[in-house]
Amino acid sequence: MQTQKYIDQEAKLWRFDPAYSSVEFSIKKLFFFTVLGKFKAFDGVIDLDDVDVSRSTVRATLRADSIDTGNRKRDSQLKARGFLEVDRYPELTFSSSTVAPGKDRDSLDVVGDLCIRGTTKKIPLAVNAIDRSRSPNGEEFVYYSATAELDRFDFGVNAFKGVVGRKLRVTINIQASRKR
Repeated sequence: MQTQKYIDQEAKLWRFDPAYSSVEFSIKKLFFFTVLGKFKAFDGVIDLDDVDVSRSTVRATLRADSIDTGNRKRDSQLKARGFLEVDRYPELTFSSSTVAPGKDRDSLDVVGDLCIRGTTKKIPLAVNAIDRSRSPNGEEFVYYSATAELDRFDFGVNAFKGVVGRKLRVTINIQASRKR
């Protein structure tokens, strides 16, 4: 019976597919310009309970040194002291603490612990369940989109006050496949 329980548990796990997923952000610079960026290296797992979504969880890890704004000089600044300090803090992590149904049947309210530069804060994610499908060869996929607004000062990222905005808008698009 223990083997069946393990198989059932594994069947609930969905691994992010970074080739078809994205973690992007935008932030204001000098009040007029918007800087766009993304993290190119990340991984995550969704433990999806189809019967009771409140028993679901999500965990994600982003490599801090994979930040990319399309400008090498700016990326170097973002990786250095005052911003992400990637040598000291190589990862950003998220681990959900609650998952609840949202306002409609295709939305979820997810709250979790986001850790940036050794500082952990609870943040809400507004999640939309986009689709669930199966490929011709039988592989199963789920698709989610999530948004959040972060205050960089909450995580000790205080460099360039007045030049770089305080609030980041984060957009996450995930395609995940059932872990086998």
